[in-house]
Amino acid sequence: MGIYRLKPWFVARLDGLRVRLQRAGVSADAVTIAGVAAGIALGAALAAGVLASPWWWLAVPPLALVRLAANALDGALARASGTARPAGAILNEVGDRVADLGMLAGLAPAVGAPLAASAVATAFATALVGVLAAALVGERATSGPMGKADRVTLLAVAAPVAIAVGEAALVVAAWLVVVGGVATVARRTRRLWSEVADGHGPSGQRTRDETDERDERSA
Repeated sequence: MGIYRLKPWFVARLDGLRVRLQRAGVSADAVTIAGVAAGIALGAALAAGVLASPWWWLAVPPLALVRLAANALDGALARASGTARPAGAILNEVGDRVADLGMLAGLAPAVGAPLAASAVATAFATALVGVLAAALVGERATSGPMGKADRVTLLAVAAPVAIAVGEAALVVAAWLVVVGGVATVARRTRRLWSEVADGHGPSGQRTRDETDERDERSA
């Protein structure tokens, strides 16, 4: 369950762009940073739709596409260029959390600070279980229903709808992030518990492309 299942197809569609970036000497880290910037800009557009003009919400889908594409490309670019390394995984994780914070905090003007904070908390919790799985059993948990790609896609759909029906669309989206996030944490934790109980252990140190949920790299 979850959009992460589509990652191989999505990465294949982006292979031409990956080749051009590699030839141009663009680093995987630069792509990661671009994805983080897109996530923060997405949150800013969500907030501006309430504080300035609803037409700002039209910027959300293209920014979401950039976010998803960057998350799919950086791991693939690191593999292809032979630059995958543990430090890339650190940049990935920190960047993903910064992007989640910026993106979901942008909901606050529409849905209220408590609900936006709850969305951030559940997003962080899904990522935490994913990283914990990588540490304990050597494979990151990427199951949905509300991983990183799912959150980004949901907001990309909800923002244009909000132009037509109002901020209620963003309230519904925020609640789906929270409820879906809780369900994702429960599902990942249950599976991790089962794997640990069965005696599964880590298979070795993970590099950037191995720890990505790309989406995602996803959480």
